[in-house]
Order: sequence, then C-alpha cells, then structure tokens
Amino acid sequence: MIYLHIDVDNLWVYENEFGVKIFPDKEYIYKKSLPFLLKLLKKTNSKATFMVIGKDVGLKACQTFCKKAISEGHEIANHTWSHPISFAKLSQKEKEEEITKAHEEIIKVCQQKPVGFRGPGYYEDKEIVSILKKLEYKYDSSVLPGFSQGLMTSYALLKGRENRHKTFGKTGYLLSPDKKHFVKGINSNEKLIELPISVLPFVRLPMHTTFAYFFGPFYRKLILNYLKSKPKYILYLFHAIDFIDLPVKKAHPVIALRYTFKQRLKFIEEVLQILVEKNGEPLKTSKEILISSRR
Repeated sequence: MIYLHIDVDNLWVYENEFGVKIFPDKEYIYKKSLPFLLKLLKKTNSKATFMVIGKDVGLKACQTFCKKAISEGHEIANHTWSHPISFAKLSQKEKEEEITKAHEEIIKVCQQKPVGFRGPGYYEDKEIVSILKKLEYKYDSSVLPGFSQGLMTSYALLKGRENRHKTFGKTGYLLSPDKKHFVKGINSNEKLIELPISVLPFVRLPMHTTFAYFFGPFYRKLILNYLKSKPKYILYLFHAIDFIDLPVKKAHPVIALRYTFKQRLKFIEEVLQILVEKNGEPLKTSKEILISSRR
C-alpha cells in the first residue's frame, strides 16, 4: 500500500528553529507552493494527506487552501497547534492542549474531523496515543524507524539557535517496524494504527527529501530504485518547503533551499510518477485507504 503525506511546516517554523529569515509573507506556501502541488497531483488524479499546523489554519490563505484541497478529495490531518520545538518534553496536559486545539480549529474551518496525526520531531508515545483515541483518531504517523533521530539531533545541535533544543523521535525507533502496525496508549486496551514513515531497507535511513538532498545524487538514485522495486508498503513524506520557489543559498541551514526549484521539482516528479505507477492507480488518502481496507 502506498501513502503520500505532506508536512505543512510553514516558513516561520524554520525561521524560529534556525534563527534565519526566509521570506516575509507567512501565507506564501499556501498561496503559491501548495496550490502548485495540487495541480501536480491533479495530473494523475492522485490524493495526498496534508499534515497542517493548527494556528496556521487561522490564516486566510491556509483556509482557502484547506477548503480547496478537501473539495478535490485530499485529506487534512493534525500536526499540532504550534509545532513545538521540543514536543517530546511537554507534559501530558500540554500535549493534549497542542493536539486538541489544532483538532478543534481544523473542524471549525474544514467542517470535518481530522483522523490522522503526526507529532513534530517524529515523536509518539503512550500519552499521545491515549489522547488521539479519546478524539477518535484512526491513525498516527509519527514514527520514523531507524537511527535517523540521532543524525537529525546532531545536525540541530551543530546549527545551534533554538534548533539545539529540538527533539527527534526516541531510541526505541531503532528497531521499530517499518510497516503498518499498532501502537498502545496508557491503558492496554487503547490501540491505534501506526503508519510509519518509510525508510530504505538495511540502512534504515529516511527517503524523504531532506535526506535525499543532503546525501546527494547517489542517495536519490537509491531512493528511486527502491521505489521501483515494488515494496509492499510505502509512506512517502514531502514537506511544504520542497515546493517553494526561492533563490538558492548554498550554505542555507534549511537543506531543501540549497537546491533550485527546478532541481527539486525534477526529483519530486520522478518520485510521484513511480509511486503512481507502482500503485497501479491514482494515489488515495490515508483515511480512504484505511476505510477501504476494513470493508
């Protein structure tokens, strides 16, 4: 089964974490980048799941995008209220506030309940599962298997600023399943479907674009070849910043912005083409796939 997710991290997320100014318009990704992606997906009639930050849903351009995405059959899911830098270090009450506040805002604007969640920094725990179960969520998609959390933590410390406080996943992810499985809440009877983000086999490193751009052409070729090999489960993750067209800065702390939009688009289109071909039909949202699999 193939899932396509987009983390809609606005530019202010990167600005806060890295202490850099990227672009003054807080609505730019909703006005330009994500509408461009909708047009790209429309070419194959494919659908995606967009993980949206709750406080951005108050932006007019975000509201317009969410409504358009829903009208075209895409899914809007929960990516917390404020995308905390250290989501893992929050108390249970604070985690619940972050999840519930975003949940309520998405319902208010989109007129439908979100059923999927991803925690900032790819973090999931029993408390979060219990919170999601109470809100009647169908799945979590926070787990990034393998040891990449160590690499990302090291990079964050190297870059400093607020990013040095960022937490990524947990050590248990090293051996975490890389296929759909169940995760448990505080109570043993609380179970939730986990849709882990896909990693390359053996090396268990992520396929998403941050790593693809950081490790260069050979790594991107590995990703494309693996996707062509017909794996039984794929959850491919893009970020909204992958689709932004801004001037290149070779030493930019945000790795995607070290490449031109043309360079990024070439890789993006190759990935999308392979995913659709291997799926044998247009891609569906996570919600659609999970509902149809229960019939």
